[in-house]
Amino acid sequence: MILVTSAAGIVGHSLLRRLISRGHSVRAFVKNEAQASALRAEGSVEIMTGDLQNPADIQQSIDGVDQIYFAAPTRIVKEVPMVEYLIEACRSQSPKQIIYHSVIHPEIKQLPHHGEKLIAEGCFIDSGLPVTILRPSHYMQNYLEAWDFLRLGVFPFPISAESRMGVVDIEDVSEAAVKIIENPGSHIGKTYDLSAVELNRNEMARICSRVFASEIKAIRIPPATINNPTLVLGEIGNIVKSLAKPKFFSLMKLIPILLRSRNPRGMRDWPEDARNCYHAMLEYYDMCGLPAGDLSHLPALLGRKPTDFEGFIQREKALRKGGCS
Repeated sequence: MILVTSAAGIVGHSLLRRLISRGHSVRAFVKNEAQASALRAEGSVEIMTGDLQNPADIQQSIDGVDQIYFAAPTRIVKEVPMVEYLIEACRSQSPKQIIYHSVIHPEIKQLPHHGEKLIAEGCFIDSGLPVTILRPSHYMQNYLEAWDFLRLGVFPFPISAESRMGVVDIEDVSEAAVKIIENPGSHIGKTYDLSAVELNRNEMARICSRVFASEIKAIRIPPATINNPTLVLGEIGNIVKSLAKPKFFSLMKLIPILLRSRNPRGMRDWPEDARNCYHAMLEYYDMCGLPAGDLSHLPALLGRKPTDFEGFIQREKALRKGGCS
């Protein structure tokens, strides 16, 4: 039995689908019945609803499991207590492997959630439990929030278009995780950077332009929009001036897109500390970017070249059956 925490999240959900398709017995840990119902509709999986901040729920979740994929919910910044609860619970269960979903460059002190994960990594290492640590880069899927804008010829995002970002496809992350789960002995005590390529958003925009066969321009919007969405209004002029298609036609399409994008990933409903943490992260990326980690780790785990950004955009365009029209 494999426990996957945060199983309704974008990483956990991808991993869950892969494990089920390969015939693994999986227990999915989710936070509420709405998430549980959505997962039940997708396949045969045991589901537990609970709170990862509750030691009793963590203890119950690991009962009878052999392997654990531990990913903390994005909206919870302070994950060290959860990790400590998990470590204590595992001392009596003796799982054969824990995979900890960390982050690339957890040593960056200006990023509170990175620092929290660095402490959590140390807790796992010091515990003596059989642990494998994964450090994924910025997800390519994060840029899908701008998909409707791409169709109009602009690529807005709350960081500088010149900031270089290591990026990775979540599907590659989950595929690598499955390979580790299926051969745990080879990976105990290892830490892996999961990075596919390093790009800035101007380079991403040129790649999108090739895929859509239409010019797309990268635009910076203020990182502070995470806490004050009205700041986007001040950028409408720049967005409209950059539209690749006839202005009136595009403007009529732009207005509903702006309305839909006011609360990406439900961030306005996050706790204040999580929103502030995300704001600090965007401010750092805006100024410094986020370099890729060791680019040799992911292809070695996958046994192939990782998905590059162009391949990712081509796949997403095919899934949407349209692109720029």
